[in-house]
Amino acid sequence: MSRRLLLVEDHDGLRRIIGNFLSEKFDVVGAKNGLEAMSWLSKGVMPDVIVTDTAMPVLDGAALLFNLRCSGLWADIPVVVLGSGNTDDAAEEQRFKMLGAYGYFAKPFSPTQLQNRLIDIVG
Repeated sequence: MSRRLLLVEDHDGLRRIIGNFLSEKFDVVGAKNGLEAMSWLSKGVMPDVIVTDTAMPVLDGAALLFNLRCSGLWADIPVVVLGSGNTDDAAEEQRFKMLGAYGYFAKPFSPTQLQNRLIDIVG
């Protein structure tokens, strides 16, 4: 049985590329920002793992992760963060880990390493 992955990335092309690669091992659902992701989650569908970008309009990765961790329903969903590559990655990684991220990948990153980490997380 395929595991469900929610991919939250505002760049359409990157969301498609990452989603296509990860679809070999996961049932991938995409969202353009954190608000769209929260809306999808509110329909009662539960992903096994979430991959989110950091910098997005409307609701960014940090706000999404904060909202998930403060909720009763979604607090335990593993979240892996894709860093923007435009900031101090070490500080950003530390910030997201403090918010409860299971992993952090700075852009550009290896899709294979991301996929392997996700498989490690969901089993």
